[in-house]
Amino acid sequence: MEAAALEDFRARAFCLLSIAGMSGFCQISIPLGMHNNLPVSVSLLAKQGADHFLLSIATELYAALKEQASMVWESDNSTA
Repeated sequence: MEAAALEDFRARAFCLLSIAGMSGFCQISIPLGMHNNLPVSVSLLAKQGADHFLLSIATELYAALKEQASMVWESDNSTA
């Protein structure tokens, strides 16, 4: 990746990721795969100290989120 493109990506990512750091919340990102050659993920936040709760929720949601994303992407591919 070129340096300018990487810097642009980092700046945009920081805008999304700094919410947790600035608020003191805990955050987890769940990678769902690639769509149109772009990474897709869902990010969840919970109040400070709720790390265990957040990890439990992420564990429970992961399979369902992956399944739903795959269904949407397959639908997109069949209509294109």
